[in-house]
Amino acid sequence: MKRDMEIIRRILLNAEDDKYPYGGRVHLDGVSDETCAYHVALILDAGLADGEVIKSTLCPYAAAMIHRLTPAGHDFCDGIRRDTIWRKVREHFIDSGKPIVFAVIVEYVKMEVRRLFP
Repeated sequence: MKRDMEIIRRILLNAEDDKYPYGGRVHLDGVSDETCAYHVALILDAGLADGEVIKSTLCPYAAAMIHRLTPAGHDFCDGIRRDTIWRKVREHFIDSGKPIVFAVIVEYVKMEVRRLFP
């Protein structure tokens, strides 16, 4: 499965807005539970949230839950919530067709947020 930064953004911003009650399954309209769970696994791996991925005998990514965002997750949301910063992320990393490293995007967002507060 390919990583989709738009899905990651939507999940994180929904989690920050408390759209997934504690113990509630992460869900996005138009996105399969398997795809959501895979992207939650990426979020957890990056240290942006605490939660769990539910596996089944048929699927390693059956469902997922986010219990809370970490401080790093809140910091990342502070940046990706701003359309100006998100447009820069899309332009420099996602739409450019260049290979990207998730950690580089996280650091780039932090840098852009710091520029807002000289």
